[in-house]
Amino acid sequence: MNTSNALRRGFVGGVAAALLFSALASSPVAAEEDPKARAQKLFFEGLTDIQAGNKQAGCTKLRESLSLFATPNTLFNVARCDEEEGRIAAAQEYWQRGLSLIDAKDPRAKVAKERIDALDARVPRLRVILPVGQAIGTLSLDGTELAPSRLEAPLRVEPGKHVIVVRAPGREDKRYEVDLAEKERTEVVAGPGPEVVPVEAPKPPPLASGSAEAPPPPAPASGRRTAGFVVGGVGLAGIVAAGITGGMLVARDGQITKDCNDDGVCRKGSEGYTLSQNSGPLLVGNTVAWGVGIAGIAAGLVLVLTAPSGKAGDAQGREASIAPLAVPGGGGLCISGRF
Repeated sequence: MNTSNALRRGFVGGVAAALLFSALASSPVAAEEDPKARAQKLFFEGLTDIQAGNKQAGCTKLRESLSLFATPNTLFNVARCDEEEGRIAAAQEYWQRGLSLIDAKDPRAKVAKERIDALDARVPRLRVILPVGQAIGTLSLDGTELAPSRLEAPLRVEPGKHVIVVRAPGREDKRYEVDLAEKERTEVVAGPGPEVVPVEAPKPPPLASGSAEAPPPPAPASGRRTAGFVVGGVGLAGIVAAGITGGMLVARDGQITKDCNDDGVCRKGSEGYTLSQNSGPLLVGNTVAWGVGIAGIAAGLVLVLTAPSGKAGDAQGREASIAPLAVPGGGGLCISGRF
């Protein structure tokens, strides 16, 4: 006779009769309010569904009944559901729990022991070993945290893949994966992950000695050089203008000397007389042109020569400024500063 068939006939028939008697003895109101009565009702309905061929619905009701109130028959039938669905480690545990609730002379004890022994040879074993001397925060198996006492003996697990995660203070999480088949035994040395390296924020550049703030960067060298070339160009234009006006004054001076005596008295109506009367503005322009030319070229040279090269401290100690200068009969540019 097949053990599973005998189990089905023995447990289902006997338990159904007992449950039917309990249900008849209980009032409808109590069955709705009392968890124990509700568990009995679900158990009877679950067995009925299984006998009708609807195992999925029947096993679901049996597990709900077990969550409300545990009895040996509920545990045995849930174990049978798990065994048929491939959860052999859970099935063995339910058989053992049910066996602990009955007397050794109970006829169900023999069948329960047979199932426990049969499953014991099939259930995989996984032993997790912690390295000596390494502090472990938590260790979880398939998302469930395990107490250190659970690791003293090999763990009975279901066939298939399992994930171990080790967490320790100041270290990265360490993940281990293992795939076990039926009857397979193995162990995993589960140490913590590498130390977590703290990420430091970038430090600001050091401030200059004796100052609360870092000094501003020097002005680009190209700006002062450009200004020097521009001012020098103005000065060069002044020199050219001075040369032109100077030539005009020399030409006029020859004509004035021709038409005037040694005392500078010119005949009225002569060309020399007319030129002598109109030479004043030209003489002033020539003087101003010479002043602007000389000052512009000098200022341009100063700006070019004092332009910083971009190196630290190069611009310190070199300062120059240019200002217009007016003098009687002319004008120019004034350069002041330190070098």
